[in-house]
Amino acid sequence: CTISTTVSGLSPKTVTDTVLQYTVNDLSPYVTYTVECASSNGKNSCDSNMNTIRMPSDVPGGPPLNLRAEPSSKSAILRWDPPAEKDQNGVITGYLIKYQLSSDSSSQMTRTVGAVTQLLLDNLMTGETYNFTVAAINSNGTGPDATMMMFTTIPNTSI
Repeated sequence: CTISTTVSGLSPKTVTDTVLQYTVNDLSPYVTYTVECASSNGKNSCDSNMNTIRMPSDVPGGPPLNLRAEPSSKSAILRWDPPAEKDQNGVITGYLIKYQLSSDSSSQMTRTVGAVTQLLLDNLMTGETYNFTVAAINSNGTGPDATMMMFTTIPNTSI
């Protein structure tokens, strides 16, 4: 008996012997696969079975992309793009933003937002440099931080 297994996106596998179970490795989280199993006895094709399965979700595997800031004197709009689709590993439900004064690591603050890709930080100090990073959140947890970004609020020039 020969059993052929085809998984969408992967090379077909053929198993010869009497195998009642076959494990497909290296499937990606939260990806839909179509699995087709067909058996034959060498002369005739026998049963064929096709199923569609979605792999379970997992923690985001990559950080948000393209962090940028638009500072003013006492605030900044932070913007970012979601992680690459292949790294989302599920539905992104929010983002964790960490920010601090560059000169004072003990000043770190955190904010969590929903599935939006911008945040207004207000009540910042004029003419100061801040660091910030963003991580994506889904139902399985928080993914890795993006590379830290810096911005400087605009100094007050009034006399």
